[in-house]
Amino acid sequence: MIFVGDIASPTASCSQDLEKIFAAQPAIFNGQPLVCNFEGLVCDDISPETNTPVLYNHSSVLPVLQKVNTAVGALANNHTNDLPEYFAATEQKLRQYQIAPVGAGRSKTAALEPVSFFDDGKEVILFNACWDFLLYHQSNPAKGVYVAEMDTLYLLEAIKRTKQEKPGAAISVFLHWSLDMETLPYPMYRQMSRAMIDAGASAVVGAHSHCVQGGERYKDGYIVYGLGNFFLPHNTYANGQLSFPAFSKMEMAFEWNASTNEAKCHWFWYENAEGKHQLTLKESSSFDNSALLKEYTAFNQLPPQEYVGYFKQHRRKRFLIPVYKDYNAVFKNAVLTFLLKGRGNVARLLAKYKIIKWQT
Repeated sequence: MIFVGDIASPTASCSQDLEKIFAAQPAIFNGQPLVCNFEGLVCDDISPETNTPVLYNHSSVLPVLQKVNTAVGALANNHTNDLPEYFAATEQKLRQYQIAPVGAGRSKTAALEPVSFFDDGKEVILFNACWDFLLYHQSNPAKGVYVAEMDTLYLLEAIKRTKQEKPGAAISVFLHWSLDMETLPYPMYRQMSRAMIDAGASAVVGAHSHCVQGGERYKDGYIVYGLGNFFLPHNTYANGQLSFPAFSKMEMAFEWNASTNEAKCHWFWYENAEGKHQLTLKESSSFDNSALLKEYTAFNQLPPQEYVGYFKQHRRKRFLIPVYKDYNAVFKNAVLTFLLKGRGNVARLLAKYKIIKWQT
């Protein structure tokens, strides 16, 4: 199976570009199950020429995703409730194309329910959740649509329970977390990921930051902190205002065989030339031997306490940004998130008046 980052194809033309990307790499996208972060619901009624970053997917993307055997469309992200009135139709259309939605639902229980599928004959159970801060500008639920929020203690218990109930299945966790353009995982995320593997997960994969954040082996499990974008066209949404810096053009697809527990990294470089969106394969290698992965994970050998200092020294996002260290510090983290939401609302106001650029 292959995990990729954000899929947000707003037009039929963009979907054609995505189809060409898949077709150019038949050795990678060869029919094994694909899991994507489905960054925005299916909608053909609006255009990307809105003044705010409302993200969605044109229905033309669905046959493209079906063609490469997309098994799961993850909806636990901060754009599902941009257009919650399209949720029911999106769920229906995903299922019509044999793509299982996960991470959102008509109740909190439904949103938190994992999805099950098979990879190389082995059952895979996938949990999907979103960091609650990323929903700061929306109601959750919105119009009756719940996005699964990242409750670490709940997820740990759910993983343990699932491992007991289905000992032969492989468990994976796909999380929408971190801040835009932050190249390093929060110290708390390293702690969380390892705890999830200790609980019974075999792979923990992150998205949202729109840039690669590296990855590590822990015991027999794999951790990928940030895949980067996959197909989120630059200079397209928000009247062309939504763009990303050059370092975000590197993207990773994480290939993991649930049966053999072997993994690979496929590295792509994004280009936007004359309105066409392209991904060029830069490198494919095993997870353990990937030179690029080692470059992005210079902190690989650092123990948790030393990593806190490393993160403080090397992180990109600093101004009024707290450092989350421990997922067990529930009250402290809630206070930090409350303050961070205030900062986020100010940033959205500044972007609205074009004082700063939009972020997602």
